[in-house]
Amino acid sequence: MADEGRRGGDRDRRKGRSRSRSRQRSRRGEEDGAGGSAQGITFEQQREKDRAEAEQRRQADEEDEERRRLAEDAARMDRTVMVVGLNVKADERDIFEFFVGAAGKVRDVQIIRDARTGRSKGVAYVEFQSHEGTTKALGMSGQTMKGAAIRVQPSQSDGGRTTFASQSVFRSPYAY
Repeated sequence: MADEGRRGGDRDRRKGRSRSRSRQRSRRGEEDGAGGSAQGITFEQQREKDRAEAEQRRQADEEDEERRRLAEDAARMDRTVMVVGLNVKADERDIFEFFVGAAGKVRDVQIIRDARTGRSKGVAYVEFQSHEGTTKALGMSGQTMKGAAIRVQPSQSDGGRTTFASQSVFRSPYAY
């Protein structure tokens, strides 16, 4: 008997509710007049307006990112030297250790390699942590590394072109 009383109470509570809340929402929209807000803007118009604002923000963010990247690339080129006349047997570690002792912290070393064979072309780019390191490295021109006299000169921009040949690790164009 106690169970029947409990179930009966549940039924009474549920009687006031609709099974689908979406029906109630749609009815409210009809009462307000075509589902729009008091300003007369429909849901679709508001959504389109929000999309346009989000697109404008995204474009502004992309432009800011591009400006920041270009400024960073310019600063990077100021900290980079080109080393010419390297022994073909010299690798990134040899170059790194050669410059760290005398010029300062080295951030990156890239040896230019032949695209087909992967052998060094005797040219490398060395990026330093600071501009002072670049200045010290330019003074090291004429020293020998692995039996070859090297020439250190300010970096020449390659226009941001990156190829298989300029990457520090050789990747065969035939390997998939």
